[in-house]
Amino acid sequence: MQVPAIERKSVQVGPFAVDFSSRELRRNGSRISLQEKPFQLLAVLLERPGELVTREELRQKLWPADTFVDFEHSINTAVRKLREALEDHAEGPRFIETVPRLGYRLIVPVTTSPNAEVRSAPPALERDTGAHRWWRRQYLLVTGVVALGAFLLAWNVPGVRERLRQRWHPAQTTPDRIDSLAVLPFENLSGDSSKDYFADGFTDELITDLAEQTRIRVVSRSSVMRYRGSKKPLPEIAQELNVDAIVEGSVSISDEKVRITAQLIQAPIDRHLWAHSYERNRKDLFSIQSDVADTVARLIGTKANGVDPNVRPALPRPRFTEATHELYLECLSLFNSSTDEGIARAIQCYQHILKLDPASPAAYAELAFCHMALGMDHVPDAQKAALKAIALDPSLPEAHLALAEFELFYKKDLAGAEKELLQVLELNPSNAQAHLDYASLLVAIRRTPRALVEAKTARQLDPFSYSVASYSGRIFFMAGQYDRAIEEENAALDLDPRKPRGRYWIGYAYEQQGRYREAITEYNKVLPQDDHGIFLTALGRSFALAGDSQQAAEVKRKIEHFSGKSFLWPYDAALFYAALGDNDRAFEWLAKDQQMRDGWLLWLNVDPRLSALRSEPRFIELIRRVGLPE
Repeated sequence: MQVPAIERKSVQVGPFAVDFSSRELRRNGSRISLQEKPFQLLAVLLERPGELVTREELRQKLWPADTFVDFEHSINTAVRKLREALEDHAEGPRFIETVPRLGYRLIVPVTTSPNAEVRSAPPALERDTGAHRWWRRQYLLVTGVVALGAFLLAWNVPGVRERLRQRWHPAQTTPDRIDSLAVLPFENLSGDSSKDYFADGFTDELITDLAEQTRIRVVSRSSVMRYRGSKKPLPEIAQELNVDAIVEGSVSISDEKVRITAQLIQAPIDRHLWAHSYERNRKDLFSIQSDVADTVARLIGTKANGVDPNVRPALPRPRFTEATHELYLECLSLFNSSTDEGIARAIQCYQHILKLDPASPAAYAELAFCHMALGMDHVPDAQKAALKAIALDPSLPEAHLALAEFELFYKKDLAGAEKELLQVLELNPSNAQAHLDYASLLVAIRRTPRALVEAKTARQLDPFSYSVASYSGRIFFMAGQYDRAIEEENAALDLDPRKPRGRYWIGYAYEQQGRYREAITEYNKVLPQDDHGIFLTALGRSFALAGDSQQAAEVKRKIEHFSGKSFLWPYDAALFYAALGDNDRAFEWLAKDQQMRDGWLLWLNVDPRLSALRSEPRFIELIRRVGLPE
């Protein structure tokens, strides 16, 4: 005999009652506003509690084939609204669990509400029914699982206790807040290595968007790029970068379409908080990037009260149009080559963008950085481009940074540079270069404690960047912390042994400590392969201070008839003559350096290598001509 079905007009989902007749969601008798699509979504999940309901099934049930909507956006909106009504969160679900790339699962027990109408079979008949046998099997199964779980916990099987705790008490494994984040290089799945620039560019843009949209620490590009293609476990990468969460994904591009997958992972326990796939027209790249940044920022900021000071109200904005966005990724790749040829081609690339879009502030800002990278002769062009970018968009942090570097290293307008740098850090607190530039300014005016804080912040934001480590060593040297300067420069050499300039600062730090022979050893590690003037003059200085007049005289002869492959900077020559006690020649070289508007003149007031010159009136006059405060 068949048991009559249970007729449910309402069910209980945790503290919530779902009334199917009135299509309402209630809690403690109070109606909770829920639109039709989220309610339909809830109804589908209630049909199969504890089971995975795929996104495709939801598409078929909620949006018939003849309904034309953006399904990805619509389903995400419906899930979000349902979670808001249930006071649920994707990163620590109590009701609806996201199964990345597949669908959703209702994970809370479902019971019949007290006011539901229920008709059940007589007890005598119920004993023989299939339903009764099913419930008995479920009871035995649950009992067995509980017993097995108790056994494993009793014997403390490695990992079991933690995994069970995460599964049944997910909120306990989610940190109160995410204070740091890294975006790993998106993988190019196009099967064409020439498309790497596309994946790298998407990574760069996402880093920038998240850095501007949140106030958490977002690790810089140069540090995350070392993990391209890495097979390291995510918790290990997170530990190396010292971050709470990681965003990773892939890019696949064809002639017409682009497919991007992205996921947010709670790094220390390798737990997925969110994942999604996008497949759109190739020109819609920014909309995908914006969706990812907005979603990740919102997840980072999710709190019990819905407010987090770490999340800014600003949304990502397109820096380039649909017609120029992909071209920008190519320009960016050329600039990141860090070669003069690549940067010159990047300038041509950005100029082409400006022909297509003459009012592009981002193109002008990037053009300014390209000109700055090519040396002092191009700095005036950098200033023009930066000012144009700011005029077009005063809220663009890159434009303010480019202008700040012109003001700081070329014009020596410290007040103007500080104003621009503070604007950059307000718009993008995770800009490592802005922190380094600000550290340079602060140490130049002897605000040393704050300068060291800024240098340390830059290192945290970009821990695996050679240039950031080496530049930090320079800041510590100017601050008189020579041991720390040596430490930072050795770290830079470990990151890239092919770049020997760190030995220059190590040698000078040894010199300030009176360790002249060790300084000479450092310079001689480089000179056989690189006769650059900075190492030659540094070597001569150490010979002079060590009392080796014969070797110092030989270096002087080479300087007077310099024929090295690289340029001899007047500033370095001045340092050498200062060590010889030939102040007249030292000031002659400094005057040449001032005419070139060399960036190193920023540190005239604090560079310990110039201490022998500071008592002369000529030095005060030089300070005035350069434009520095006395």
